[in-house]
Amino acid sequence: MNDDRLVVVITGANRGIGKAITRQLLLQNDKPLIVYLTARNVDRGQKAFDELRREQLRNASDIKMQNELRFHQLDVSNHESIHAFIAYLTLMHGEFSIDVLINNAGGVVKKLQDMCNADTAYQTVHMNYFTAVSMTTLALPHMREHGRVIFMVTALAHLGIFCGDLPRVLTSDDLSLNGLNIIENGFISSVGKGTYAGYGFPPMPFNVAKAGLIAYARILARSTIDDSRGLLFAAVCPGYVKTDMTGAFAPLTPDQGAETPVYIALTDNKRLRRHNGGLWKRLKPIKW
Repeated sequence: MNDDRLVVVITGANRGIGKAITRQLLLQNDKPLIVYLTARNVDRGQKAFDELRREQLRNASDIKMQNELRFHQLDVSNHESIHAFIAYLTLMHGEFSIDVLINNAGGVVKKLQDMCNADTAYQTVHMNYFTAVSMTTLALPHMREHGRVIFMVTALAHLGIFCGDLPRVLTSDDLSLNGLNIIENGFISSVGKGTYAGYGFPPMPFNVAKAGLIAYARILARSTIDDSRGLLFAAVCPGYVKTDMTGAFAPLTPDQGAETPVYIALTDNKRLRRHNGGLWKRLKPIKW
């Protein structure tokens, strides 16, 4: 029996914005979905799954119950874990198994006080940039027609934080993924040597990593322009959202932060296509 529901995968979905995105997708009634809540920690992922499932049942209706929530363990920093998850999706849904991938997993390194030391730079860039690149690279061959990939970023990673040639290089149509990886690794190396400012980098590992994802979305849109599947890519800033990472003084709730990625995930492809690879905030494309 064919299942025409859209398959949506959210990484790092056991809390914060990722959990809110999962909730909104699960309770929407525009399109029938299979929503994969993924998390590195099994216990935390299962707890989030149970909570959202109970919430779905409390709000039950024939329309809302068309959406199915599933949990699967996924550590995006581990290639074997990503391969195992992709293999599972292929087994369950076929070779082309993903309609929407929302790269939400990431965070900051709180235990390291000096935000510009080598350890912080390495951990932050790998946690927020390289893991999303790995997940996306392995998922791309399995994206379905009109599939879309969303990267959760921050508008604070704007081009104005960079100096010298970096803004021009980051926005160049000639920039490749290999070149972007060199830039991100170059930042890590320059922090270790104390020379990052001379290369035009700010002392902001998190923002540098997220700027990399904004550039990556642009690269993907260019590099897949002839792909017959009509893939769509977007970098989304949720705004200043109250989460474990940002603290209690942020003005937006996780559900408010989830509105734009959910919009990108479900809106008709034709309405989004002219902004393919773009940066979004508050349901609108914005200038990087």
